[in-house]
This record gives sequence, C-alpha cells and structure tokens, in this order.
Amino acid sequence: MISRFKWYAVRVPCSVDELLQKLAQSRYDPSLNSGFIVNIPERSFQFFWRTSIYATSIDLDGISKQNEVVSTCSQRVTLLGTDQLMFRMEDPPRSSKELLNSLDKILGFGFSCEQIFITDKIVKDSIKSFQTITLNSLKLSGSISSIAATARVEIASKVGIDPESVKGFGLSHSVVDAGSYSVRYKGLTGQVGFTRTGICKLSGDLTPRVQAYIETTLMAGLKK
Repeated sequence: MISRFKWYAVRVPCSVDELLQKLAQSRYDPSLNSGFIVNIPERSFQFFWRTSIYATSIDLDGISKQNEVVSTCSQRVTLLGTDQLMFRMEDPPRSSKELLNSLDKILGFGFSCEQIFITDKIVKDSIKSFQTITLNSLKLSGSISSIAATARVEIASKVGIDPESVKGFGLSHSVVDAGSYSVRYKGLTGQVGFTRTGICKLSGDLTPRVQAYIETTLMAGLKK
C-alpha cells in the first residue's frame, strides 16, 4: 500500500485547541456545501466539500440536456508541532483551494499556510540513519551549455544508482525533479519517492519510521 503526503508550514492567530474548537463549530452536515469533523485527541480534522460536474445526455430526438452530478470530497489533516505548526495532508487532492479558503474564512487575519516542497536533500537527511539506502530512480533537468539546449534525464535501476555517476551526464545547473529510494532496517524494508510538486510517497513496513524521520527533518528546518 502506497501512502501519499504533503506538508504545509502553518501560522494561526490562536492555540491549537482554539483552532480545533473553531473548526468544530463549522461541523459538516450533508445539507451544507462544506464543513469539518474534528478529532481533538488526535489533533486532526477532516474537511468535506461538495463539487459539481455537468454531464450531457442526448434523448431519442437528438436533444441534448445537461445534468448536474454532485459529489462529496474529503481531506484529512493532522496538526504537528506546538510553537511551529505543520499540516500533514494524507492522500491530498490536486488542489487544496477549498480547504484553505474555508480555513482562512474561519481563522481570519493571522492565518497563513505555505506548502513545504520535499527535496532530494530533505529525503537524504531523513533516511541517513538506515542500515541500507539505495537510490532507485532519479529525474533531472538542466542545461547543456555546449549546444545551448535544455534536457531532462530519467534514470532507473533495480540494483541501485551510484550518485557519483549521475554527474557524468553533462548537465549544468541540474535540478532533481523526482526520485525514489529504498531503505532497509533489521530485515524490514521501505520505499520513499518524491517530486518537486511536493508529493511524497511512502510504502513498505518502514513507512511509519520514514514518515516520522521526514517530519522531524521538516520541523527542524522550520525552526531555523
């Protein structure tokens, strides 16, 4: 099973308890367009919102008709930290606009939320304590100055990639767009993948440990 995460650095004009209490006052009801279900002991909440799409049907006379199809979406969010807060979003949608707009409306002035982008350095710093670390795939983009061109390189290996060998591709000012690592600890394995869009994918028996290490690294970075 693959778990997908995004993390956000958050500032709020109140305490965490007050934040959750305010969200609880906007409790989700199926008759409303959006709302929250709060779990105070777990410092988490789930946001629900309705979206509409329009489907076109054509009857036997060739007359088209638009039909509205309403669906309900949800997003689970866990609050991490105390003085410095982070949101952990599990299986995030492509856009968090609905959620952030609702939070801004409820919390008002003093609320800010900025996505934390997971980089190759963050991942390497987070997994460096594991017994075995293997780089499985890497996507790079950069320039080839000799021909005034840009290039994208994708590398994958079942046996692992030597990071030093990547330097021989002739790319200058290269940027890591995505990558994946596998780790091993006491016979257990785990996989971590990341992209520049901020999505982090975790799988394997070591998922809880890798997740905790990543969040520790992110929190330390926010406190600097």
